[in-house]
Amino acid sequence: MALRKSLLATAVLAATMGLTGCGGSSSDNNTPDPTTPTPTNEKPTITLGTVTIEEDKLGEVVAGVTFADDTDALDELTYTVSDGRFEIVNGQLKLKAENTLNFEQETDHKVTLTVSATDKADAKTEQEVVITITDVPATAGVNTYEFGHNGVSSVSYSGQVSRQASILEAKKLLGTLKTGDDGTNDVAELRKILADVRGFLFPTDESRQDTALTFLSGMTTNQTTLGQISSLKKVAGEGGKIAGRDTTYMDKKWEENGSLVGWSEFGTHPSTPEGLVLYYLDLIDAQITKFENGELHTATHNGVTVELNSLYITPEGLDLVQLIQKHLNGAVALSQGADDYLDELTIGDDAADNTVIADGKTYTELEHKFDEGYGYFGAATHYLEFSDADISSSAAQDTDSSGAINLLTEYNFGNSTNASKRDKGSAGNTNPTDFSGAAQIAFIKGRALINKNLGKDVSEWTEEEQGNLKTYRDHALLNWEKSIAATVIHYINYTIAKEDGNLTQIKNADFDAAKFEKLAKYWGEMKGFALNFQFNPHSPVTAGEFAEIHTLMGDAPVLEADKVDAYIADLEKARAIIAKAYEFDAENVEKW
Repeated sequence: MALRKSLLATAVLAATMGLTGCGGSSSDNNTPDPTTPTPTNEKPTITLGTVTIEEDKLGEVVAGVTFADDTDALDELTYTVSDGRFEIVNGQLKLKAENTLNFEQETDHKVTLTVSATDKADAKTEQEVVITITDVPATAGVNTYEFGHNGVSSVSYSGQVSRQASILEAKKLLGTLKTGDDGTNDVAELRKILADVRGFLFPTDESRQDTALTFLSGMTTNQTTLGQISSLKKVAGEGGKIAGRDTTYMDKKWEENGSLVGWSEFGTHPSTPEGLVLYYLDLIDAQITKFENGELHTATHNGVTVELNSLYITPEGLDLVQLIQKHLNGAVALSQGADDYLDELTIGDDAADNTVIADGKTYTELEHKFDEGYGYFGAATHYLEFSDADISSSAAQDTDSSGAINLLTEYNFGNSTNASKRDKGSAGNTNPTDFSGAAQIAFIKGRALINKNLGKDVSEWTEEEQGNLKTYRDHALLNWEKSIAATVIHYINYTIAKEDGNLTQIKNADFDAAKFEKLAKYWGEMKGFALNFQFNPHSPVTAGEFAEIHTLMGDAPVLEADKVDAYIADLEKARAIIAKAYEFDAENVEKW
């Protein structure tokens, strides 16, 4: 054990001055012995061996890095690490609890950083450390979302994949509502497209179950229709899963008028999550009618008039494609995941049964409910086997190299892709994020714990196991929502300053149709994603903060020249509220 400097000094003084028990000494003993060396303080030492760390492990310790000091204990040294994902605790270099590393992601499978150790006498040692990441083979239940009993898979969330696919198909179809050279001037065709969108989101029959999914164009997939993914699964309407339709375990009465916060105009529809989707679709319908009546589709702001070919862009600057899809990501996916399957049905007195395999199935009810929550996060089973850059560039990843994508296991939907995009966007910063890895590992660990306790009701688990399941659930949801919050910040930044379409360009009358539509897109993504927070009862954003964020954002971008600067300041305030609520790093907030 290291000897404290104060004790060492006392010992040296006693030896050189000849102190006695009664405290007496002679004047001769006050003279230092010239032959006794004066103690010197040595700098801390940092010794490197084979420096490695395993991938896909939260808070993992780095092997091969040793700290030592001649006088101070390791917990008394002051440490620094240049990479914000890491920390040094009691002489151990390790990832922070919320961070993991991905072998496939890091350049040359290595991370280079600088560490330092400083003792109480301010003696400091600095050392560059190159960490080699060890690849962990894809292993079911360890770093892939694969579980089973007696060689048979117990994972099932095809209904969630079907709804995610319906939302993507609606987005793809809405994006084709254009006139002119990029679209069609056939009003009947435009109305058919809008009818198909309503049919995918509000199905009343199975008429579109066998329709080829156009968002899969250019891909070879095992499933090409909704019917091949799952039997009829409704997004909204009677029997749908949008907040307000599936009310059994909801934290809020979303079916009631006035339940949705963050938007003020709903036309003839109730102010509910479903009512907002219907209102958006009505706005598109109205623009098709204007086109049918021969009216030019234009936007006029600050003396500039541009002709718009996209019928989903309103003259006020609303991109209804983005608003619909992003709102559904929250009102269906996050709502069902956070406020249903991963809430009461996972933890507490209403937790689903884990004692027996469900009749005619290969899983217990608890396994299935947890899987359904995971299905709404949208990650492929081998999510951790690909880099953020891979997933950001393509949602489909051919894990088994079969040449065809299985939508049930090899496609990253919705929120999981956004998590990777935001992680990619912070990768070069001092404190890069790892929303994707942290959420996925938490999902895997939670599911593994449920699988391990097959045959035991949650109430019969040990107190530690129950606490761990709740921790994994909370960790998965927090990182899921953090990725949404980071995406809101990303589009606030774009709305303010993206070169291909921003508020200042509109203010200065320096825009054309392309720039106006880009601004509408960025604002729509910002607003649509920002509506999501209210659907997670575990959100760190308070009700008051949420309301303030949307008051600052408004229901449309402010485009009047004399008001734009004040509106930009409001968006910056909203960004600051979000950054504080999620404890985001300032550099990441600036650069997302």
